[in-house]
Amino acid sequence: MMLKERRSYVRGAFPFTVKFRLLTPEEHQAIREAERESPHPEKETTTSITDADRSDLEITLNAALVDFLLQMDEKLDHILSLLSKAEVGEDVLPKQGTGTNISGSGMNMLVEEPVEVGRIIHAHFVLSRIPLVCVDTFGEVNWVEPVDENGTTRYSLGIEFVGLKPIDRERIIACVFQRQRKTIRERKAEAG
Repeated sequence: MMLKERRSYVRGAFPFTVKFRLLTPEEHQAIREAERESPHPEKETTTSITDADRSDLEITLNAALVDFLLQMDEKLDHILSLLSKAEVGEDVLPKQGTGTNISGSGMNMLVEEPVEVGRIIHAHFVLSRIPLVCVDTFGEVNWVEPVDENGTTRYSLGIEFVGLKPIDRERIIACVFQRQRKTIRERKAEAG
């Protein structure tokens, strides 16, 4: 019996932190229209980097600096959320979940509270620190399942990316392949 793969993109199963906000369809549409009307649209360029060039680049990139900048970004987000609590309701503040797997078309995420199917989320996450892979995108919740973890109920969300930029899709796929290659090397080292 032959199994047929139904996915369009390779999927990687590894944990990552996701910060997200729930949006109404009107909020999502307003954000998308504002992006289209922006006077300086973001240029999406891709460059071809060989493996040798990539390893040289990774060596020269200071890992401590990347960690520092990411931690600074998290602290600034936290400060802004504390300051805005007095001004806005809890619905506007970012929530946090744990991504459990990801592909070029969507991701699964564990959250503390259920989210209704069809809801749009605005998500931001870091998949890799070296090379730095940060993604800021929108997604639609396709399914929700309760998950029991040590007597605590969390919720697994199936999210399909909406309007994901091609360059971000390529970066996600490259990161998944990079993690898979690392896992294969580690298994070979343990066996050998």
